[in-house]
Amino acid sequence: MPDTGGARARPEQEALTFLKATADDQLAFARRLIATPSPTPPGDERAVARLVKERLVELGVPDITVLSAEPSRPNLMVRIPGHGPGKTLILSGHLDTKPPGDLSRWRVYPYDAAVFGGVLHGLGSGDMKASIAAMVYAGAALARVGGWAGELHLVLTADEEGGSTLGSKWLAEQGHLEADAAIIGEPCGVTAEWESIGIVSRGSALFDIEVVGTQMHSSVSDRFDPVNATAEMAWLITKMHEELLDHLTYRPHPLDGTRPTVSIGVMVEGGVFYGVYPGNARFSSDIRLVPGMTEKSITADLEDFLDRAMAENPRLDAKLKMVGCSEATEIPAGHPAVTALQHASRRVLGRRVEPAVFPGATDALSFQGIAGIPTVAAFGPGLVPRAHAPNERLAMYGVNQAALIYALAALRFLAGS
Repeated sequence: MPDTGGARARPEQEALTFLKATADDQLAFARRLIATPSPTPPGDERAVARLVKERLVELGVPDITVLSAEPSRPNLMVRIPGHGPGKTLILSGHLDTKPPGDLSRWRVYPYDAAVFGGVLHGLGSGDMKASIAAMVYAGAALARVGGWAGELHLVLTADEEGGSTLGSKWLAEQGHLEADAAIIGEPCGVTAEWESIGIVSRGSALFDIEVVGTQMHSSVSDRFDPVNATAEMAWLITKMHEELLDHLTYRPHPLDGTRPTVSIGVMVEGGVFYGVYPGNARFSSDIRLVPGMTEKSITADLEDFLDRAMAENPRLDAKLKMVGCSEATEIPAGHPAVTALQHASRRVLGRRVEPAVFPGATDALSFQGIAGIPTVAAFGPGLVPRAHAPNERLAMYGVNQAALIYALAALRFLAGS
């Protein structure tokens, strides 16, 4: 009987040796990526994509295709073939970040990519340039070792922070995404790094509500009985903030009881100018969806809530406009991609990491929701609460941990070929 365990151990050990020897290079490369701005908006990943492409070629990974819906928004498609036919696994991350916002709130300049106290600082450190660096080196490790079949693909995308219209969504709609499974390297921690394997990407429903009132000269508004659209909007915002969750149709996720997250009034506007009594007001909101919630169900729930609110308050005239809706995705906890990550994390972290619902939406909505690829929504270094916020940071050793985990998980998954 062939010694398959020994055959598997050899490429794993070779990959580990390479990745441990290049740990400093991985951190330095992550710092270069952080120091290269790629915020969305405005949206331009060309410089950071060029760095990634150059490093891959230096590491002996030349099969790189650039696909772009727009010239300034490149997506990198990297193919690393094994030794014989087999399954295909995608490792994916996005090349863009959110904008830094108010620079005065950053203790360390967001593009300095400083390292001190064992911590890597900078915009996009956790979300998700550390993962990008780790995937590049994990891919290079597999390119160096034998004993595995199938293909490993790196799909490094544009525009994730802008909704993925020019990134993973475009790639999926154009038929460029094909694989047996995908792993997305979003930061998976909420209170601790490497906290859980995100097997669910929550969906999102984005909507606007317009409130109509009476526009007139404000100097005589007290002599009549006009409807102040802004005041009625404020009443409705408060009511939705306090009551909408209980009005939604959903089931808490059986894995950990996760419910929808309702964020009312993420953007608000009303009125025209001084001297004009406000006849129109509008606010935007978003709801993070759990599996089972659909665009049809959420639209019906919102319309019913508005009908009830207008019956309660006859001065309220509100209209719903759905802006966009993406349903949640889920991969089974026992899927080979999940168990491969558990195997790898046990070896690297010394503990088994359990599956959970990822609180945000990731490119799994494209990989699985559109392309039909079973997708781990999030498993990468960093903390979700530090993303999209001043002073983003993560433990510096997270870069090497991620590289080790991705390489071991890929070899484990592809060994099933």
